[in-house]
Amino acid sequence: MNQSKQEFLQFESQAALEAWLRAKKIDIDAWGGNGAKRIADLWEELQCGDCFLRDDPPLRSIHLAEVIIERDGKRLIEAEQELGDGTRRQRRIPPSEKMRPDEDILLAALRGLREELQVSPEAITLLPQTHWQRQRELDSPSYPGLPTQYTIHRIEAVVDGLPDEDFWCDNLAFAHGDPVRRQRWTWVER
Repeated sequence: MNQSKQEFLQFESQAALEAWLRAKKIDIDAWGGNGAKRIADLWEELQCGDCFLRDDPPLRSIHLAEVIIERDGKRLIEAEQELGDGTRRQRRIPPSEKMRPDEDILLAALRGLREELQVSPEAITLLPQTHWQRQRELDSPSYPGLPTQYTIHRIEAVVDGLPDEDFWCDNLAFAHGDPVRRQRWTWVER
């Protein structure tokens, strides 16, 4: 992924992160409710390298592996997520996974499909020749008020064994601190 650590902020503690957010006038009081994640979740993302923060202006930077799975003229999307507290949030996006600093698109895509769809690597055929990337910046529903720059690495895949109808999958990363308990997947017309 090649991100220079020098251009990103580092914090000694979750309390230091919270102090920085407040000093930058980011309203974090609503975080942890209405589908938004908590400061503890952002701290965990920073610690494992899922995202980075820039200072001026405040910006969360993420590289995402987005996997396009199509079958019979339809595309698989994550319709909604159920968080650990039972709240749900609408998504309507293809399977996506935050890339870690030591991962390329192929490794991140495989990890994401395993965690979110519970498919084995043997059932997945990634098509590297379809890879392309784009950037977009928007306010993330996960952390309202904190602008996020997404570098989206898109790749197509063929995945065997997926149900034909809507289905729920438990998120395997939930046991390791991810706030998303499970996801509902659906096939939509392209």
